[in-house]
Amino acid sequence: MLFPNQPELTLVSNECECLLLNKSSFLHLASDQYKQSIRRSEIPFPNDSVFYKTYHTNELWKCFSKQVYIDAYERLNQKHPQNIKRPMNINEQKRHQPQQPILIGAS
Repeated sequence: MLFPNQPELTLVSNECECLLLNKSSFLHLASDQYKQSIRRSEIPFPNDSVFYKTYHTNELWKCFSKQVYIDAYERLNQKHPQNIKRPMNINEQKRHQPQQPILIGAS
């Protein structure tokens, strides 16, 4: 195998054709040179415990950084309330923009 003990994997790509290959068929058909190239250039997937630890650490960081942003915004707003506008969520911006009519077949 290219990387031993790898989990089953399904890739979903937006608007892309995907091929499903059986691992054993791929290993049988791929040249040794190509397999060595893949081993050098690709990173194997982490095992479940490493994945969940990394995911948990990332989620903690996102919560912490969001709280730091909120705290900084509130402190700045207390000092200069008229100068700071709260940024809108991207989805809110889209809702507030006027819709342009779409004309089909108009010259």
